Amino acid sequence: MDEIYQFLICVIIFHCIAFFFDTFFKTCLHLPYLSLLRNTGIQIQPFRLNWYTTAFNRLIQKWGSMRPKVLLAWFSTGSWVAILLMPIAVVLLIRSIYLVLKDLIHEEKSVFTNVATLQPLVPGLNIPLSDLGYYIPSLLICTIVHELGHAVSAIREDGRVSGVGVVVVVCVPVAYVSLENVELLASVRQLRVLCAGVWHNVLLAVVAFCTTLAVPWLLLPLYDWGSAVQIQDIQQDSPVHGIGGLVMKDLVVKVNDCPVQDGDTWQNCLVRSVRLPTPGYCLHSEFIKEHDESVPAKHLSAGVVECCSSNAPRHLCFEYLESSDEPLQLPQYSCLNARTVIEYSTRFCYQTQDCESNLHCFRPSLENVTKLVSIKTKSGRSVLFLGHPAEVYQTVRVSDYTDLYFMFPSSIPERIVTFCNYLTSFSIGMALLNIIPCFYFDGQHIIRTLMDIYLTKHIEHSSVRHAMSICLTFLGTFILSLYLILAFWSTINN
Repeated sequence: MDEIYQFLICVIIFHCIAFFFDTFFKTCLHLPYLSLLRNTGIQIQPFRLNWYTTAFNRLIQKWGSMRPKVLLAWFSTGSWVAILLMPIAVVLLIRSIYLVLKDLIHEEKSVFTNVATLQPLVPGLNIPLSDLGYYIPSLLICTIVHELGHAVSAIREDGRVSGVGVVVVVCVPVAYVSLENVELLASVRQLRVLCAGVWHNVLLAVVAFCTTLAVPWLLLPLYDWGSAVQIQDIQQDSPVHGIGGLVMKDLVVKVNDCPVQDGDTWQNCLVRSVRLPTPGYCLHSEFIKEHDESVPAKHLSAGVVECCSSNAPRHLCFEYLESSDEPLQLPQYSCLNARTVIEYSTRFCYQTQDCESNLHCFRPSLENVTKLVSIKTKSGRSVLFLGHPAEVYQTVRVSDYTDLYFMFPSSIPERIVTFCNYLTSFSIGMALLNIIPCFYFDGQHIIRTLMDIYLTKHIEHSSVRHAMSICLTFLGTFILSLYLILAFWSTINN
């Protein structure tokens, strides 16, 4: 939270300075400064920067006049896609409200969920501030592609583009286009213009998603993928940082007995180590007799037994999981060096039956939230961690890609994939929000145009159709506002 406050303070200071100098120059250098603003198209307002230009009008006019039949088919397809997307967006929005209410009422955190929902992305809350370098450009690209769809379609339907611009509200950039004569077009033509932005956002999301899937194959000669994860960054306060811990460029292939191939399996293996009991280790009886340094056992809280002296910090108390149908052959508790046990052990176990006939299962005696985790690297080295596995996940950043050449670091495909993921999320989110009947969104005008197209034969008075569209827009605005309030509240609480 401190990071987001620092960032917001810097943004506020920047806007205050910009507004101060804008007011100062307008007072002292009245005509020259106003002439500069008029020529550049820049406007400075409190916490708002606006840039407007007509420099791209001829280029957009050229694009909108090329291959009119192809553009007609293109934007007609976009109209049908947008119309089909409208009920899907409304149902998804209502479902998202239901899930958020369920989480708030039952105080559950749906962090690991595969259910498709809408979720606001707030820097510093549910996405890291370090990703602002992806957040802002992807949002700007999504709005540019959206507005470009409106502009080209308007030219194709005999409308007019008076100019384009970008407005930055606090730190959020949004592109816009100023259209003329669109409301004078026939309803079907208006619909194609209004749906063009949503259509382009859907296509951008598809392209970005396909690029994400294709990156491993496109970069296959330069990177290895799917056999391990490479350590990308380790925080200084990480429990696996330092001597005997993980180092940069380490390749992790296993967490305990769970194989790791990519970032998803890395996360799943750590989650698995939390949910399952701490595994035991198959050991020979001779090993126990040779390395046991136990002292009289003491029973601590939560069923934990301590059988090691305070002078053996690298040792843990291991419990012998004997078979119910066999006599006790070894001590119930043995104090053993954790690293020696893992290096000597032949396999993991949860009961003696998991081991070979001449081996015995010994499990660390630990509290429920404390786990002994063995992180195995490709070089064969094992890194031991004693604590909650979430500490490892939060302080270690991994990459799905293993760099094969030093001049092509694994950060390159990671950045491409991260940017494409943001582009996909923002683009499909923008398409869904704009198609919902809501004031100040495309859906407000799309629902009105649909009423004029499909209800003209049944309802002759345009005022009645207009009133119906306003009622639907009010309903859509209420549902969207309710969701945003609940979603932000849930995000802050989580």
